[in-house]
Amino acid sequence: MELQAVEGPRWPLAKLTVEPAELQERLGLQFSQLDDNLGPVLFAFGRLAGGTVVGFSRLISDRAPGTELYQFGDRQPRDVLTELLFETGLSHDEVSWVAAGWAWEDDRLWVRSRAEAYAYILLHVQPDDPTDDPVRAAETFEVDGDWVVRYRDIVVHLQPRPNGQVPSGVGVYSHPEDPPSTVIDPGGWMFIASQAEAEARDLLLGFGPRAIGPREYWQVFDLLVQAAGSAAEALRFLSPGEDELPVRAFWTPLGLRMLRQNPHAFNRGVLEAKAAEYRTAIDEFTRVYGPPPRRQP
Repeated sequence: MELQAVEGPRWPLAKLTVEPAELQERLGLQFSQLDDNLGPVLFAFGRLAGGTVVGFSRLISDRAPGTELYQFGDRQPRDVLTELLFETGLSHDEVSWVAAGWAWEDDRLWVRSRAEAYAYILLHVQPDDPTDDPVRAAETFEVDGDWVVRYRDIVVHLQPRPNGQVPSGVGVYSHPEDPPSTVIDPGGWMFIASQAEAEARDLLLGFGPRAIGPREYWQVFDLLVQAAGSAAEALRFLSPGEDELPVRAFWTPLGLRMLRQNPHAFNRGVLEAKAAEYRTAIDEFTRVYGPPPRRQP
């Protein structure tokens, strides 16, 4: 038998708003009282499906509510927390804070293009926001040599692109050689695609069999292109030879909700079929309504 020393965690990776008694009831954890340097604590162990051991700790004398989450490993805090939430049914609303990533990482939100910046803004605009068009209202300005896009309190930074600009056009969010997005996860991209698909379908039902003008044509065409482009962005998260996206890829509340609603929708076959469906919809639209007309200013 080979024995290896395992170093315990020094700092929590997150804090849950849930108390140990509720965690014990909901997750079946067994909390024990232990002595810590700061005083007695309630502590329980758990193991994620991938093998990562996590600890739940509550300092009894702490007046602040909640339970701290630890990992017995050296993984990204966001990845461990995402897997825990998915496997337990806990939500992001039950997380009061999350530790930052590695010390050398940049905590700013970097987007690969203005199109991705606008997509991120639209995903995070508050439901009661009074602005008709947040994209038009967004500001772009330079700070210390970096370009920033801001709408109210939503701020993202445009990645410097010394080699190869992102091709212009609706539904083009990145350069073909870019890595996947770091601000919108696969679930977020497929949410954007499904919203665009639904809006295009509603417009077409409203138009009926009649001929449509250039403005109406571009409304639908752009939505279909956005759907296809968003599905292509979701596919970027699949590494060569990988057939299904891991849970840790769905780090946002929206992405995790999309995965929970349809866990079988994020394998390569389904995503490729959905992307092909959107491309076919574009071809069918142009077959019925003709080639794209001149855009009106």
